[in-house]
Amino acid sequence: MSARKKVGARKRIENARKRARDAVEVGMRDLERRLPSNLRSAVRDLRENMRAFQRQLERARQDREARWRRMQTQMRRDMVRLLQRIEKAVAPSAQRASGAGASVRPRRKKR
Repeated sequence: MSARKKVGARKRIENARKRARDAVEVGMRDLERRLPSNLRSAVRDLRENMRAFQRQLERARQDREARWRRMQTQMRRDMVRLLQRIEKAVAPSAQRASGAGASVRPRRKKR
């Protein structure tokens, strides 16, 4: 028996979505078969509208994820810039280190 191959989170979610879509499709086809012929066209229209709605949802989800990634990247860049500014502000300047601090000896290590 071979070990099960690990699947990434994104792929697992995609597979779950596909299973859910397929389950809905199977249920709708089954419903269509069970209904009288005068209602089958309504179920067909409903199924087509549902597919269009699913495509619309998927596009909106992809757009949301793309916007989130862009925002996350921008926030990281801003954080790096802010940290660099903070480090620069906190670090001793070259004038202070060479000016008044030059006459003071460095502290000796305690033994």
